[in-house]
Amino acid sequence: MSWRCCWLGWCCTLLLSSGQVAATGVLPAAEQPCVLVAHLNESADNVAGQQTQLPRWFDLHRRLLLLLTDTAGCHLRVVGSPWPRSLALLKQGQIDLMLTMSYTEQRNQFADFIGVHYLEESVLVLRKDLVAQVKQLADIRFLPGQIGVLRDAYYGEQFAKLAQDKQIQPFLLYANSLTQKLNMLKKQRVLGMIEDKTQFLEWSRREPALAADYQIAFILHQAPVYIVASRRSVPAPVRQKLHQAWQQVYAGQQHLAILAEFGWSLP
Repeated sequence: MSWRCCWLGWCCTLLLSSGQVAATGVLPAAEQPCVLVAHLNESADNVAGQQTQLPRWFDLHRRLLLLLTDTAGCHLRVVGSPWPRSLALLKQGQIDLMLTMSYTEQRNQFADFIGVHYLEESVLVLRKDLVAQVKQLADIRFLPGQIGVLRDAYYGEQFAKLAQDKQIQPFLLYANSLTQKLNMLKKQRVLGMIEDKTQFLEWSRREPALAADYQIAFILHQAPVYIVASRRSVPAPVRQKLHQAWQQVYAGQQHLAILAEFGWSLP
């Protein structure tokens, strides 16, 4: 096992394996080790080179990926980058795996949906004194400011349609990472944000003084989210092996234990 993390250039990488690779010689192509590069959504929002503490869910996501790749007999390398960039890299075949991907027909063109890893609930989090003004998402146009959303995230069909509405667009402020979105809230650049419910509960636990001013207005979207593999970079036989591995561990003791730590649930 080896670990390397360099924050100034944002190249947080992890290399773990479930088996040994020959120390000398060149293996035939058919026997080359399965090495997969996976994305975890966290950006280097550092100030003056100071290391940002990784949130607890980063480790839980990493452990879900390890559960999959170890079972499939593959090595895992994790890289951190903003969600929009990683989505583009997956499409280009420059990274192999991502988590928390909602299914859409468009994404299915470049991403093989390996399997569900938990049920995601997208909620609108608002300042408590503004909750009564917003009964549905379209009502954000009556707010005296904007709400934060993650760029290229999928929050359901209702949001996808409203995001194209020119009357709604001025009230949406896009962030490239979960950390950046939370920082916009801390700096009062937004009045609230669309967030995964478990993420809201997590930062509420970490930031009780901030959370005291906010609450969930309503659930916007609820759907299973998936671990996906790039159709471009991951060969079909390896993707099939990943499908089989996830079926083997899905809802098993290890999977459920990871979910329980973060309060996630299965569909």
